Amino acid sequence: MICYNPANFLALMFSALVYKKQSIAMLVEHFELIEAIGLNLFFLFIFGFIGLSMHDLMNKNDVPKMGKVVVYFVLFFGCFGFVVKGIIQFVWENQGMG
Repeated sequence: MICYNPANFLALMFSALVYKKQSIAMLVEHFELIEAIGLNLFFLFIFGFIGLSMHDLMNKNDVPKMGKVVVYFVLFFGCFGFVVKGIIQFVWENQGMG
């Protein structure tokens, strides 16, 4: 396994000194879960930030209501695409396809 984060590398090295090999495998699985949750929360933050900045920009420039609807529609389906991708990936991995 390649550790890109120095904190993860140090934690794995420390755990190698303290725990048995079976415990290390469980620890690595937890790191992967935490990284996946962190990535999903990062996407949530980014989409929220983009939505707030678009809202502010549209209010400052007096965009008509139809323009706002189109912008929010596009932003919503961008977020919806990530959610659907995550659900499909989860289902496929649980069925053994991934």
